[in-house]
Amino acid sequence: MSNATLEPYVDDEQDESTEFLQPRAPTSDDELDITPMIDITFLLLIFFLVSSKMTAEQAVPLPPAKHGSLVSPKESVIVIMKRGTGDEAEVQKSDGTPFSSDIEQQNAEVAEYIQQGLDSGKKHVIIRAEETVRHGEIGRVSEAIGESMEEGQMINIAVMEQG
Repeated sequence: MSNATLEPYVDDEQDESTEFLQPRAPTSDDELDITPMIDITFLLLIFFLVSSKMTAEQAVPLPPAKHGSLVSPKESVIVIMKRGTGDEAEVQKSDGTPFSSDIEQQNAEVAEYIQQGLDSGKKHVIIRAEETVRHGEIGRVSEAIGESMEEGQMINIAVMEQG
């Protein structure tokens, strides 16, 4: 709708009783109407949503680490973790001997095993976990290992990929 108002128009040449309505000139409006711009923006948004392809995440090759250090298995005490039958992981020594299935007993055995390995001259501790082992289980075993380690020593965690 325009802002013009209608005023009666009287033609002097004709009878004064005949009145015509003539629109008044619109007032100048300095404001810019952005409604068409908003319409185009929404049209473009809808176009890109409809025309884009939704693909599943693709595997991305990761570059090798630049600042990691190599940990020798010969100088390390190794704890192997495999996915168990329940929520708890199966924890083994490096030779494949399993620890107890009772969690409290297992934590004590792991701490003792690590302490014996460090006392025999090993310098590092490695947890080798299958990729299906739950993160919480790795944290639980790490806490058990940390009980027998001195402050400042690090636990190295390796993931064994199944291929």
